[in-house]
Amino acid sequence: MRSKRVRLDRRLTVGPSAELPAESSVVVSFNDEWGNVAQVFDLAALGLSAEITTVLADAFFMHYAASAVETRKGCWKALRAFGRFVAEDGGIAFPADLGTEAIGRYLVWLDRQRSPNGEPWSTSTRNSRFVHIKMMLAWAMRNRADRLPAQMDFPDNPFSGRHKTPVPRRLSAPHLKTILRACYEEIDAAWARFTEGQAVLAGMPDASASGRGAELEALVQYLLRQGEGIMPLQQAAAKLGETRGSSNRLGGTRILAQYLHLTVDTLVPFFLAIAIQTAANPDSLRLIRRDCMAAHPLDGHRVVIDWAKPRAGAMIRRAQRRSFDRRRHRAAPNLIDSVLAMTAPLAAHAPPSERDRLFLIRGNRPSGIKAIGSQTLSTGIRRFIARANRRIEAWNDAHPDGLRAPLPKFVPVLFRGSVATEHYHATGGDSRAAQAVLNHARADTTDLYVRGPETERFQEATVARLQQLMVAWFTGGQSAHDPVGMEATMAVNVLGKNATAFGHICGNPLVGVAPGSSPGRLCPWFGACLSCPGLVIPIDAEHLARALQAKRKLESARDRIDPHRWQLVYAPSHQILTESILPDFPEELHPAAERIIPSLPSLPDLE
Repeated sequence: MRSKRVRLDRRLTVGPSAELPAESSVVVSFNDEWGNVAQVFDLAALGLSAEITTVLADAFFMHYAASAVETRKGCWKALRAFGRFVAEDGGIAFPADLGTEAIGRYLVWLDRQRSPNGEPWSTSTRNSRFVHIKMMLAWAMRNRADRLPAQMDFPDNPFSGRHKTPVPRRLSAPHLKTILRACYEEIDAAWARFTEGQAVLAGMPDASASGRGAELEALVQYLLRQGEGIMPLQQAAAKLGETRGSSNRLGGTRILAQYLHLTVDTLVPFFLAIAIQTAANPDSLRLIRRDCMAAHPLDGHRVVIDWAKPRAGAMIRRAQRRSFDRRRHRAAPNLIDSVLAMTAPLAAHAPPSERDRLFLIRGNRPSGIKAIGSQTLSTGIRRFIARANRRIEAWNDAHPDGLRAPLPKFVPVLFRGSVATEHYHATGGDSRAAQAVLNHARADTTDLYVRGPETERFQEATVARLQQLMVAWFTGGQSAHDPVGMEATMAVNVLGKNATAFGHICGNPLVGVAPGSSPGRLCPWFGACLSCPGLVIPIDAEHLARALQAKRKLESARDRIDPHRWQLVYAPSHQILTESILPDFPEELHPAAERIIPSLPSLPDLE
């Protein structure tokens, strides 16, 4: 008997159409994928005329609706810079004034801007402030043509050289190890404090490792009730009343929050250690998801960490992943497990758009729980460096025989190139190893990360070693010296069995073993190797002697054989010898070469 199956309604529900900004609207708001307001920008704060503000607000809303949060922030910075320019320029009051001349004045104004320390704006900063304005005005020209001038031209590349990559700063292996050691010290302390707080909340006897179990338990339970499972906001936590004394004795609200969940100070060492181990882009790692780990398909002890990188690939996103052995105590998967446990209380209160992020924090602003921001992370890293260096200074005072190096000033963006460079050197200059670490599709992209003075010296040493091996192959492994006074056969042995007058592997051009040749007649391929792109001629007196001998033989044949035949067959070889090969030999080698020429075997006559 067949059971009745309920038919599924697969019809798509048509939602309300997206509302376009009203004509008078100058407040632009963007929603996240859950429909909640994510960003709000009030363009009235720019101080522009109502007509220009409306055009820019319309373009901003329509063109950047699907852009990332950081991209919109960059656009807002460009709008504020453009607002300052319009105020100082004084010649732009209506959209009709936004012509090509106004764009030129804006570029000149950007070149005059200075940072707070008096330095000019970088090329990338000026380009960013220009490109966003260009994109919005170009959109308005296409879609709101009645509001802008009929023609507005933009320069193709006003900030040339912005793609030139300067020699980047790199952290050495000892620096990376020093940073990791400081991270692991704070990770152990943060995990011990968190597990102690969880034990207190679970009501376990003798849970407090600090010996102040009753006081800690009472205060943690009080804060838990006030914050509904997490640390309350700073304003609410400051009103502790009679518990203020206990809070101060236990380290204050910043330390007490670490008993409940992850904070900025405890997040930073986890973030830095994972960033060094994965060599991930810092901004991509900052937004890594909580479900970023998967079992390795072949090795049961390994775990694959996967994260997203928006610019990795064009049409198809290239996966960013590394695998790690869980048996290592401080391997990245084990650190991520700790972060998952420490952020679980925060994830329960996070908005849907942030709930799947790994590095969650509770900020002091009403914005709530979300992934740590770039500026907050930078501030936390500076505090981390200061704390670590204070500990190292105290250690050095107490242990003068075992001094530790302090932490250098660094930013997470240095880790990616530094780790790639160390892999490059450890593998003997194999760029494919660094390419695999960075998950790059092309090796030339990896080269931008490993380049630097030390890498250039390493590459020069590698090239020199390979050149020595190649020269040894050509010369038969014989040492180079002046074979004056030797017999002809002895001179050939010294100069190498694999080298002849024209540099190719040919013991006798009259034998007739090459394709198309006959015994007793000159090989038709004789001299063709001079035009070979793989031609290698060592710079020494012996090879200069053979080159000079070949040149003189060609010039002797020019006066003897038919001119048209010489021009057709031998002139290209003569030109390569005189214009491309001989000028590379230094003048001081010529006297030794002239002494070697009489000892060389005679070359066959050219027909």
